[in-house]
Amino acid sequence: MSALDVLFGPPSKSIQVSHFIRAANEADGESNVPSVGSISRNEWSELAESRRKDVEDECRVDDLRSTLNEVIENPRLMAHVTRTHEATVHAIHEAADTSNRRKRKRPVIPEPAEQHPEVATLRQQLEASKLRSWPTNAALFIRPPRQADHNALINAKRLAFATGDASPQQALIFVTVYNPISWGHRQLGRASQHVFLSSQSLGDIFDAIPCTSHEIMHDNVQRGSQATGTGDRPVIGGQGGAVIFMDGQLYGDGQSAKDYADKYLEYLSGLPERRRIQGSKATPMHDTPLDSLDIRLHTPHWILHAGDCIHHITFDQIRLLHPEDPPPDAYPLTTQITPPLLDLCRACNKVPAVLAIVGDVRLGESPFVICRPCWKWMGPPRGDDADEVSVVSLPKHEFGWSA
Repeated sequence: MSALDVLFGPPSKSIQVSHFIRAANEADGESNVPSVGSISRNEWSELAESRRKDVEDECRVDDLRSTLNEVIENPRLMAHVTRTHEATVHAIHEAADTSNRRKRKRPVIPEPAEQHPEVATLRQQLEASKLRSWPTNAALFIRPPRQADHNALINAKRLAFATGDASPQQALIFVTVYNPISWGHRQLGRASQHVFLSSQSLGDIFDAIPCTSHEIMHDNVQRGSQATGTGDRPVIGGQGGAVIFMDGQLYGDGQSAKDYADKYLEYLSGLPERRRIQGSKATPMHDTPLDSLDIRLHTPHWILHAGDCIHHITFDQIRLLHPEDPPPDAYPLTTQITPPLLDLCRACNKVPAVLAIVGDVRLGESPFVICRPCWKWMGPPRGDDADEVSVVSLPKHEFGWSA
């Protein structure tokens, strides 16, 4: 995790969403200039058939695609390219590193004494390429893949609920959700990205966030001789209350007369003066449309729910709804979900764990996460402490994680 991943900003000036929509629609109505997309489509449709074919032939990249496919489909060529690429990237990073740290030597897999004719031909083609880069400066543009670069979704995901105004005269608001990283102090990692209509509410943002706390199992503890770990129980959806803190305002869930906003204010009142943050209770989150807010882009706000589960959200972009965007009834949309990191079975270290074992002296630690086959092979607990052993099924990550 790079330090750049946990930095936000610089924050924008405060944007009154309703004023932005009104001003942007007025400016768009006064402008007689068609959009760039419509200009491109009109010009393309007006070209003669022969001219369009010439442009398509000139812009075609089939030769590059076929060359790449030939390399990828050939294990011998792909192994050579992968090995060469990794060695080159490592050399660039080592040359750019000016620190005095002890550098770890990377094991080098030598090329065969006699190269296969296919490999030799590919190597000559690559060496003949006129594309070059500055080896030292190239390190500034190369980074290893991160967990947040992955996406559990193949396509943008429409959520089950759709609220808000169906009018096209409104804005789209792009939101990114960050979660604290368990192994880093005060570090955050991107968890998901979403798109909302300005007529939707803060409560819709909370409802759209995929979270492992939504998957807390209900009545899934098995004890003693019954601790086989073979039963499955349904999961609970997002329950237990929530509060969103934005610019000194606490937006509770409104589920009860004393919701999370009231409870958090009560908690603050018990803190020393120097540790208190200034906050006051606002309207319930589901009764607070986004177009009633003043937002600042790239400024983190936090959400607390399920007791101690915290998320941070930032507003990344606000713009008018475009005719080529999905219709208003398609929102909110989820565009990216970072796959959750699963704990491996501590017995075999090969597959994700699905059970947590509590109180079993045979395992050496408690709780002990384990896969179902390994737990089956160990057999049920025996001895005087067998009745104290508990088996808890881990969340399956089924609520909101896939398209």
